[in-house]
Amino acid sequence: MSIGKRTFLFVTLALLVWSVLASLIAGYYYYQYNDLFSKTHKPIIHVNLGINYGNGTVQWFNQTKARAGDTFLDVTMLIATVNYTSTPGVGAWINSINNVTNTLTKYWYWWLWTAFGWVEGQVAADRYIVGDDETYYWYYEAYYFEFETGKVKPTPP
Repeated sequence: MSIGKRTFLFVTLALLVWSVLASLIAGYYYYQYNDLFSKTHKPIIHVNLGINYGNGTVQWFNQTKARAGDTFLDVTMLIATVNYTSTPGVGAWINSINNVTNTLTKYWYWWLWTAFGWVEGQVAADRYIVGDDETYYWYYEAYYFEFETGKVKPTPP
C-alpha cells in the first residue's frame, strides 16, 4: 500500500471517528437541554398564600409566582422555611413553618378558598397541584371535638 493511500485511509478513518463522536456529544447535550428546558420553562402562574400562626399573626403572600404543576408544598417552600416528614402513601406531614412547631394540641392544616368559602385541604400539601389565582391558607390550630356528631373538626380560618 502506498503512502498516499495509507494517508488517505488514516484521514478518512480519523474523520469518521470524529464525526461519530461529535454526533454522540451533540445528541447528549441536546437531550440534556430538552430535559432542563421541560423542567424550567413551564408557564408561570400566580397564587395567594396566607399563613396564620395561631397567635394573631397572619402573613399574606399575594400573587406568588409558581410554575404550573407545582404542589402546594412547593409554593409554601418558596416563601417560608418548612420542616416536614414524608410518609409513604399519605404524603408530607408538616412539622413546622417558619420555626412554629406542632405541639400535642396544635398542628398545621391548610385550607383552600372556593366559591363556597374555605374548605379544608383533603390531601397532603405535596399531593395538591396549585392552580392559577387560587388562594390557600396555612392555619396553626387545635382540633375540637363536636359532641353532636362525635367528629373531631378544625375551626375554619
